[in-house]
Amino acid sequence: MRIKTSAAVGDFLESVWSRVHAPNKAVLGRAGMFLALGEGLPSGFKVADSQGIELAEETIVGDDLAPVVRAALNYRNGSTLDETTYKQAFRLYFEYGCHRLMQLWDEYNGDQIMFTSALIKTAKTGPELVQSNEDSAIMPLAIVDHPVRIKLLDDVEPWTINAAGGNCLTVISGKPGSGKSQLALDLLAQISRQGVRFLFFDLKGELEEDPSNPQQTQTRNNFLQITGAHYIRLISEGLPINPLFRGKSEAENAQIASEVASLVGAFAPQLGANQERVIRDAFESLERPDFQGLAAELEQRGEEGVALSILEKISKFNLFSNADRAQPIERWLSSSQVIDFKPLGNDNDTKVLAVAFILNCIMRQLNRALAVKDGIQPLQMVLFVDEAHLLLPKEGKSGLLGSLARQGRSWGFPVWLASQDADAFLTKGVNATDFAELAECGIHFSPQTLRENEQRKVFGQVLHTSLKKGEAVLRLSGQLYTGSARQLWRDNGDLAD
Repeated sequence: MRIKTSAAVGDFLESVWSRVHAPNKAVLGRAGMFLALGEGLPSGFKVADSQGIELAEETIVGDDLAPVVRAALNYRNGSTLDETTYKQAFRLYFEYGCHRLMQLWDEYNGDQIMFTSALIKTAKTGPELVQSNEDSAIMPLAIVDHPVRIKLLDDVEPWTINAAGGNCLTVISGKPGSGKSQLALDLLAQISRQGVRFLFFDLKGELEEDPSNPQQTQTRNNFLQITGAHYIRLISEGLPINPLFRGKSEAENAQIASEVASLVGAFAPQLGANQERVIRDAFESLERPDFQGLAAELEQRGEEGVALSILEKISKFNLFSNADRAQPIERWLSSSQVIDFKPLGNDNDTKVLAVAFILNCIMRQLNRALAVKDGIQPLQMVLFVDEAHLLLPKEGKSGLLGSLARQGRSWGFPVWLASQDADAFLTKGVNATDFAELAECGIHFSPQTLRENEQRKVFGQVLHTSLKKGEAVLRLSGQLYTGSARQLWRDNGDLAD
């Protein structure tokens, strides 16, 4: 089989292959081919023309790799391809891969060393499954439609989190050192062992790499080994997604533009109605919106206030990928993810706005209802927000978490929230939500910090029992229990009998 490249790709391969010490043009194109197979095609990508050079399939991939490429293309297309569609798919992925190589070459101004280094780094498409002494990471399932049971307290029967009729909303509260974080990590390890993925917004750096803290390092390594989660430390590494996207019609795009402006207004301080309008108008003018383009458009329109400052910061910190390089969010969420926000320091406005954009993108793009099957609500991924008290004060204005908590379960995206203070779950405002009351499950390590009227709201009664270190109050489906809570360091995410 032979393919013909576009003129631009042909010129690129002709001029660059020898400069990066590739054996020939086809081998350089092979690097692009595998990069494209790893990343997937962006929506709507097309080959520009057929005016370039002609290359043979066996020269591009070689005899040994031909079956691998065919299997990858079948997987990417979701079916076994016949020869005609295989050739079309092969050419499309080859062309897009070379297009990505051209982007990297331009980005590093033709510097061969920087280009090669960037290509190696970019080609890392996901977490390797690191084996521990006793366990290996469990490969996650796309949709989990079997019962998923987790143990919360040592002496309380496991809870089936995806039984039909519940909402799976879980809230966890406790002061620093109470055991809250160790419980949260153990719960995520438990669901991982049953094939359930998670997206963990680590706003305080619970899983940061800290060689000076051996205990924390052991916890981190153990957790990542058990779950197979991909760890991303912001600023050091950007997220490979772009949560901004254009609507399919002008009306839908106007609605999305309004949502984007409202999110910035809800989670950013001192943003008035006029600035929201400026953001909305700038967004609507973009053909392929991303944060870099949105910030540039605001600047071009003469905006110099808070709106530009906020969005320019997200752009300059490289928190998200641009529209050309971004992965589809479905692909990014095909494995568990940990996002470490600690490098943002005390910039809580940027932290919560980034979280809000990701959650809004999930609500917008992955809102497919999954039918209950044999009394089980299928699961796709648990969305876990640590330090949720940073977001919750904004909730009354945005209503984002409340909407996701109520609707996400039917899409397979239940919400779990953790906060230092139980009263943070009682939000105020136009879109106020009592998350403690709404939650099917609540685990609280520091109930003594609540006043009696707050205890009645959170627990349904006033508590008179003193808790020992490591113990918690569990409110599950309207029933109260107390006892020793699960901890990752001790229980290792092992499943209940």
